[in-house]
Amino acid sequence: MGNNVITPREHVKLRKEFPEYKTTQTLKLKSDVVIIGSGAGGAVAAAELSRNGWQVVLLEEGSYFTPAEFTNDEFLSYARLYRDGGNITVENFSVGILQGRSLGGSTTVNWQTCLYPSLSTTQEWRDEFGLDGYDENEISPYIKEVSLRVGAHQVPSKLINENNSVLARGGRILDMAPEILKNSSRNCIGLGRCGLGCPINAKQSMFLTYIPDALKNGARVISNMRVTKIKDGKKKQVYATFEADPYTKYSENKSIFENIEIEAPVVILSAGAIEGPALLQRSDLGNEWVGRNLKLHPTAAILARYPKKINMHTGPPQSIVIKENKTKKETKDYGFWLEVAPARPASVFSSIPLYGADSFKIANDYLYMHAGIALVRDGADGETQGRVEWEWGKRKVHYTIGPKDGKNLLRGLSKLAQVQTEAGAIELIFPFTEKASPYPVQKKNNYNWILNQDLAPGRMRIFSAHPHGSIQAAASPRQGAIAPNFELYGHSNIFVMDASWYPTGLGVNPQIATMSSVLRASRLLAKEKTERL
Repeated sequence: MGNNVITPREHVKLRKEFPEYKTTQTLKLKSDVVIIGSGAGGAVAAAELSRNGWQVVLLEEGSYFTPAEFTNDEFLSYARLYRDGGNITVENFSVGILQGRSLGGSTTVNWQTCLYPSLSTTQEWRDEFGLDGYDENEISPYIKEVSLRVGAHQVPSKLINENNSVLARGGRILDMAPEILKNSSRNCIGLGRCGLGCPINAKQSMFLTYIPDALKNGARVISNMRVTKIKDGKKKQVYATFEADPYTKYSENKSIFENIEIEAPVVILSAGAIEGPALLQRSDLGNEWVGRNLKLHPTAAILARYPKKINMHTGPPQSIVIKENKTKKETKDYGFWLEVAPARPASVFSSIPLYGADSFKIANDYLYMHAGIALVRDGADGETQGRVEWEWGKRKVHYTIGPKDGKNLLRGLSKLAQVQTEAGAIELIFPFTEKASPYPVQKKNNYNWILNQDLAPGRMRIFSAHPHGSIQAAASPRQGAIAPNFELYGHSNIFVMDASWYPTGLGVNPQIATMSSVLRASRLLAKEKTERL
C-alpha cells in the first residue's frame, strides 16, 4: 500500500491492487495493533510501535488536508477541521468545547502552547492515584525528545503580537510577572492562522512529525473512517464506517469502502476525552469510571477596546501567560491563568452577549479589540460534575462548573479586567449575559462586583479547548478506568493513550504532557511485543 495516507481517493487504487476487494464494500485488514485517533496520543504511539517492528493501522475519522487546502475562511475551516463544526455543546448549554477533527487531531488546529504540568499536579497523581514517574525531572527525557521533535521553543520577542503585549503591559503594571510561553513551530512568520491550519508548515502538527515517522516505519494510516465499535477477545475486532468531508466531491463514489474491519490482538484508543469514552460505552467496555470526571479547563473571555489597532488575529496566538500562584492549602494550585485568544470575527460574535447595534459596533471596531481569557484548572472541589455518556445512540456531554472552580474563574476575570484597564482599555465587554452592553472604563474602576456574578448555566459564556480526564488512570479500578500502564481495567490489550487519562486537573495545554506520557507508555509496550502478540 506504499507510504501514503490512505484517503478516500486511494480506495480505487486498493481495489485495483487487491482483486478480492473489487466489488465488496468492506475492507478487511489484519495488524498487530489498531490505533484509533491521530492526535498527540495516537500519532506518537503509531510512530513508536511501528519503529519497533509492530504492524500498525492508524484510523482517523477526519480528513487529511494538505497545507494548500488550509483557508482563511473561518466558517469553512471550522466545518472541516473541528468536531461538530467547532461547537460541541454540553447538555445544559453552559459550555462550548473546541476539539479538532482531521489527520493530526487537535494538533492541526491548536495554538502551539507547549507546557508540562506543575510539580504539585504530578504529586497529586502520585499521592492520590498511585501514578509514579511523572514529575518533570523523572519524565524529562521524554519531554526533551518530543519537544525537540515538534520544535518547542520560547516565542521570539519579534513575534509577540499586540494582543499578547497588552496582557504583558497590564500585568507588569500590576506586578503580576508575565511569562513568555513556548510554542511548537519552525520558521514561523506570524500569520496568525494556527487555529485554521498552518498553510506554510510552520506549526509542527502531528501530520508533519509523528505521522510521517509512522509512515516511514510501514504503518498504514487511513483517514475518513469513524470507529463505531470495538469487540474484545483474544483477537480484537475494530469496526469503522466511512466519514465523508462535506466539502469534498468524490468522483469515484462506487470505489469508496463503506466499512473497514480490522483484526488485531492490541487496540489503542486515542480518540480524545469526548469521543473516547463514548466509543468504549457503546462497545460495552470498561468500568463505571469510563466517562466520569470530565475536565474542561473552563475559560471565559473579556473583550477590550483600545484607541489603537490590536489586530489580534495576527502573530502567534499565545505568547504570554500570567499565572496566579496559590499557596493556600485548601486550593493547592487550583488558581487561574490569564492568557489571550486570537478571536476572529465569527468567534467574537459567538462569544459575546451583545445584540443589535452594540453587536454591529463591535464588528466595526474589530481591529481595535483585545481578547483576554481567564482559565482555571477545574477539580478544586474534587470529582468534577462533568461526564460523557452514550445514550440512545448519541454522545452526550454533561458539565456544570464546580463552586470553587467558578469562584476562581470569577477572580481571574476580575484580575483580567484590571490588567486590560491598566493597559489602556477604553471599553470592556464581559461574558455575563446580564451585561448586555459595553462597559465604559474609568480611571478608578473597581471590578470586585465580578466576584459576585451568578454562575448558573446561561449566566456566563464559558468555553473549553482542553477536555481531559474522562478515562482516568489510577493504580486501582476503584479510582479509575485504566491502569498505570494505560491498559483498560478488565480488558487485556486495550489501551487508552491520550489526554483523557489525567486523574486531576492538568493546569496546562495538554500537548506536551500527552506526547511525553504516551511516548513512555508506548515504548514500554513496544518491548512487550512477543508477550502481547
